[in-house]
Amino acid sequence: MSRKRATRAEEPDRELLQHINALGLRSVEAYRTWCGDNGFGKTLNKHWKQRCKERRFANDQIARNRLSQQKREKRGFAEVLVGICNGSVCQNDVTRLHLKRLCEALHTKQSAKQEPEVDRKSLVRLLTHLHQCRAKVFDGSPVVATLGQMPGNTFIEAIALIACHAGSWLRPIEGWQPRTHSARKQFASLLRHVFVKHDDMPLFFDAVWFSGRTRDAADRRRWYLHVGRGHNIRHCKLPIAYTKKMAHHFIWAPSDVTVDQALRWGQVLGLGGDEPLARASFETRLTEEYGHDEFWTSVLRWFIANPMLDRAHVGPIIDYLHHERFVPEIVATAPGRRDVASPPQPNLSMKGRTPESLLSRVNEWHRKLANDNSQQMRQWQPSGIEGFEFAEGSLEKQNFKCWTVRELLSSKALVAEGRQLKHCVATYASSCARGQCSIWTVEVESFEGITKILTVEVRNRMRMVSQVRGKANRLPTEKEKSVLTRWAARAGLRMASYI
Repeated sequence: MSRKRATRAEEPDRELLQHINALGLRSVEAYRTWCGDNGFGKTLNKHWKQRCKERRFANDQIARNRLSQQKREKRGFAEVLVGICNGSVCQNDVTRLHLKRLCEALHTKQSAKQEPEVDRKSLVRLLTHLHQCRAKVFDGSPVVATLGQMPGNTFIEAIALIACHAGSWLRPIEGWQPRTHSARKQFASLLRHVFVKHDDMPLFFDAVWFSGRTRDAADRRRWYLHVGRGHNIRHCKLPIAYTKKMAHHFIWAPSDVTVDQALRWGQVLGLGGDEPLARASFETRLTEEYGHDEFWTSVLRWFIANPMLDRAHVGPIIDYLHHERFVPEIVATAPGRRDVASPPQPNLSMKGRTPESLLSRVNEWHRKLANDNSQQMRQWQPSGIEGFEFAEGSLEKQNFKCWTVRELLSSKALVAEGRQLKHCVATYASSCARGQCSIWTVEVESFEGITKILTVEVRNRMRMVSQVRGKANRLPTEKEKSVLTRWAARAGLRMASYI
C-alpha cells in the first residue's frame, strides 16, 4: 500500500512537466540526470522553492555558457569566421546576431535570377585578408542608420554579398589596404577596389550592399556593378525611362539619398526641375512605386511648369491623382452588398489644369473623404508594431505632457483622423487592410486636454516611418521629430531620410 502511494506521488504532473520544459529538458529521465549532474535531488516531488532554485541555476548556467562562447568568439574571431565558411560552425554555435545571419546567408539557396550564392572560397580569402590587415569591418552594429536592425545591415553580411559577386572582382583583394580608421570609409574603399573601374562611384550607392537579400536589393547591386565597370546607369533595367541628362544628375545626387530617391532626383532635375521638387517627391509613393511612368512623368512636368506652387502641396496632389486615376471605387448596389467599379477618372490627364483648379479639386476631395461613411465599418488586425508613451514636465510646475503613439485599426478611425487634421489619410484603408502599411496617430495629453498632433504612416515590411503629417499636411516640428525618433528606436523602426 505504501509502495503504491509512493509510486503515485512520484508520477509526473502537469506542473512538473512545465518545470522540466522550462529547464530546456525533454523527459523525466533527462531531468533526473540533470539534477544528479548539478547537485540537486533526483526526486520528482519537490517544493516550489526548490524548483525556483533549479530554474535560477539553469538560467545562470545558460548565461555563463553564453558569456564563455562570446569570449571564445572574441579570442578566435578569425577561426570562427573560417569555421562558418567551411560549415564546421553552425548557427547554434554562435551568439552574435550578425554571425547568425552570416550562417543563414551561407545556407540560403538563392534563385539564379536573383543573385549568385556565396562563393565560400572567395569569402574565406576575403575575410582572411581583412583580418590580417586589421580592417574595422567586423562589427555587428547596424551600418546605415535609416535601415536600423534590418537583416543585411552589418559589414559581415555585406562582405558575404561581395563574395557572391567574386566573378565581378576587377582587382585581387590582396592588393587592398585600409588607409583610414573609419569603418565606413574602409568599406567604401574596399567596394571601389574590387568593383569600380574609375573610382567615380557616388557614395549613396554603397547602401545597396546593406539592404538585405530581397529581389529589389539584388537588382540595385547589379546596377552598382554595371556602373562600377564604367557603363551608364541608363543601360540598366530601370523601372522608369531615363535620358542621358537624367543619368548625369543621378550620378551627382546628394550622398544622403537612397538609390530609389536618386532615380527620382535624376528624373526631376533631368526634366528641368529643382532640388525642392525632387525632395518633395521623396515623401510620396513615387519613390516606392514605378508603374504608369508616362502619366507620372507628365505630372512632374506639370509641377516643373508651375514653379511658384508651394512644394508642400506635392504630396496631397499626388495622393489625389493616384486615387482618381488608379483606385477602383466601391459602389453600394444593394443593402449589405458592394461591388468594385472603375476608378473615378481613369483617363485623367494634366492637360489644361491650373494650380488653382487642381488645388480646389484636392480640397473638395478631402472634404468628401471627411464626410464619407461608406467605408467606416472596415477593420483590420494590428501590425504587431509596438505603440509608445512618453511623459515630460511635471504636475507641480503645471507643464506636464504625455505623448502617445497608437495605431488606427479601422476606416472609421482614419476618417475621424482625416477630419480632425484636414488631410486624406482615409484613402489608406485598403493598404492598411492588406497589411502593406499601418497608420498611427500622435496625441498629446496636457492640462488643456487631449490634442491630436500628427498622423504617421509606417511601411510594415520595411519597418520604416515613411510619412508624417500634421494639420492641413504641415510637416513635423523638431520637437515632434524627436518624439517619433524615440518611438522608432523603441519599436525597432527606421525613419525615412527625408523626414
